[in-house]
Formats: sequence, C-alpha cells, structure tokens
Amino acid sequence: MMSDFLSRPIWQQYLIIIMLSITVVLIGYFLFIQDIKQQIEQQANLYHEKKAEIELLESKLRRYQASKESLLSLISENELALAFESNRLKLISFKRYQAESTVNWDIQLHGQFADFISLISSFDDNYFYLDFQNLKITNQETYLQITFTLSFKEELE
Repeated sequence: MMSDFLSRPIWQQYLIIIMLSITVVLIGYFLFIQDIKQQIEQQANLYHEKKAEIELLESKLRRYQASKESLLSLISENELALAFESNRLKLISFKRYQAESTVNWDIQLHGQFADFISLISSFDDNYFYLDFQNLKITNQETYLQITFTLSFKEELE
C-alpha cells in the first residue's frame, strides 16, 4: 500500500495527507464539542438539584422556626411534589378542592410499597401534619396504584 501511495503524483499525495489531517482535526473538534455539551448538561442538572435541595432546606428551616410555636406544620404543594420525586413515586393526578371548612387534596400515585412507606416516614421525620383519608392501594402488574385524600382544616392554613 505504501508503494501505491508513493507512485501517485505529488499533488495527490499532498491532497490525501491534507484531507486526512482535516478529517482527524474535525473528528477531534466534534468530540471536544460533544464533551463540552455533556459537561454543561451535567453542571445544569447539578445546579437544579442543588437549587431544589436549598429550597427544601429553607422550607425545613421555616418549618423548624414555625414549629417552635406549634409542634406540627402543614405541607405545601411544592414540598409534597419534592417528596414524591425524592421517594421515586410518580404523581398521576392531583385535585385540590375546598369543602366547608377543609381543603382537600385528592392524590393518585404509582410506585412501589417501600417507596410509599419511605414517603410517609419522611413526612413523620419532618413533623408534617397530614390527615390521610380514603387510602386505597391496588396492585397493578409492575407497580402499586395509591390513591388518598389529604385534608387540611382551613384555620390551620
């Protein structure tokens, strides 16, 4: 193969060498750009995780300061969503409605039983006031369907 290359005219030899060099540089450039994109995505994901963690810690701090006055505190919709996400539960439906002096949240989740128990224990660890009503757990093929209602008295909100 080397003798075939050397038997070509000199301009073809230079053209082949230049084309191979450009190809190697372009491949290296595209790999470098791809690596930078992946690093940017990782940093953005890390930023969002840290931001959510900071918000969660700030809410815990506010609850702790408020719990000095009362032992139990109420959970917000954002804290509930973060709790579902951190316990690997998928929120299927959420309905908020008010009936007389209570505010009710109808919630339907998909997930595993251990994750649901972990969710409840995390609520207990954080001193949340939760009034579960109409708790139904049905077994599907690969997950549990968990349906319940959380009730909050209006004067507590």
